[in-house]
Amino acid sequence: MNVSRSTPLVSSRAAPEPSRAKRPIPRLLLIGAGGFLVAISWQVVVPVLPLHLSKIGYTPAQVGTLVSVLSLAMGLVEMQVGRIVGVFGRRHTLLGGLFANSIGMVLVAHARVVGAMGSALAAVGVSRATFWPPLHATVADTASDEKRGQAFGVFWFWTSVAFLTGPVIGGLIAAHFGDRAAFYLGAAFSLVAIPVVIAVTTPGRPRPGVPTGGVRDVLKNGLILRVCLVNHLYYAATGIWTTFLPLYIARQGLSVVTVGWVLTVQGLTYALVQLPTGRMVDQWGSQRLILPGVIGRSVIALFVPLLHPNGSAAFIALGALYGLVGGTIPVAFTTLVARLVPQDKYTTAMGIYNSSGDLGFFVGPLIGGAASLLGLWGPFVLCLPIGTAAVLIALKGIPETGRLEETA
Repeated sequence: MNVSRSTPLVSSRAAPEPSRAKRPIPRLLLIGAGGFLVAISWQVVVPVLPLHLSKIGYTPAQVGTLVSVLSLAMGLVEMQVGRIVGVFGRRHTLLGGLFANSIGMVLVAHARVVGAMGSALAAVGVSRATFWPPLHATVADTASDEKRGQAFGVFWFWTSVAFLTGPVIGGLIAAHFGDRAAFYLGAAFSLVAIPVVIAVTTPGRPRPGVPTGGVRDVLKNGLILRVCLVNHLYYAATGIWTTFLPLYIARQGLSVVTVGWVLTVQGLTYALVQLPTGRMVDQWGSQRLILPGVIGRSVIALFVPLLHPNGSAAFIALGALYGLVGGTIPVAFTTLVARLVPQDKYTTAMGIYNSSGDLGFFVGPLIGGAASLLGLWGPFVLCLPIGTAAVLIALKGIPETGRLEETA
């Protein structure tokens, strides 16, 4: 009798242990880890690239042009990512892009002449174009309409942690080991992302005949086009900030470490706002969070030329404010796009959305480089008319998007 009574007691105590040991990692958390790794693979380079190009002899106008080449390549390829995924599948598309990105980063580190540098940056842009649309589509697949804002909030939070940690890591690595080391580190992060991508994707290609949605089909929705135009202008202004702020800080006599800290604090405030933004999007709708971010970043850029030389604390404070006001935009836009299209068009729609942003990163540094001919204050003043145009376009579409989100 004692044996029979003790046996169930032993088994009841032992049973939970294997179940706890085998508890799977939530899929959304793994997707967030993938977003973190592919983001930080570039963020470690962000404070280094403009200064690296300047050191090897390029003028501010040339720096703006070269940086824009990467974004142009990225934006053009993202328009077709839906078709690429339709042929190769998400896993093969992501894995191929990760391998190509690691190679491209090393090529950028060693390129010198303008043709080689432009080609290497374009190669990085093409490879990175395959990351974000499939990842965004995967996030959209993991949640219902009612919880999709929170799902994107979690994804963008972990991605934003890369915006927080990447610049300071890249700045410190470049300061201690040279500019090339930051590019090598970015390549390494790209390779580390491979196991995560394998964990969150399924092998094989889509079944023949499964629709993925063409670019024309998605752009038939006028609201998607309007959203992408606002996004394009918003990231044009952001591209000016990212490209010319390091040059402006360096012109004040501050080091690359300071640049890294400014972008890191900006990343901190940007990350902190992601999770509450996801909840606000589900409760209030995306449309109420778009205008504050667009207006805020356009106005903040105007303060850069007013800062006193050697005022590192002022630059850090401005970076913190810049991250805070713009942190609502990614969650709001990606959730809105997912709510405006059916599931079979997620990847294509996210590709178009990402393309509009990266083409903004192409246009911003390009026209910012032209404005820099007047002085390094010129690109920051240019952000005001860009932001004004974005606000005017958004005001015409916000009421309609609000009604559609309420219906969804």
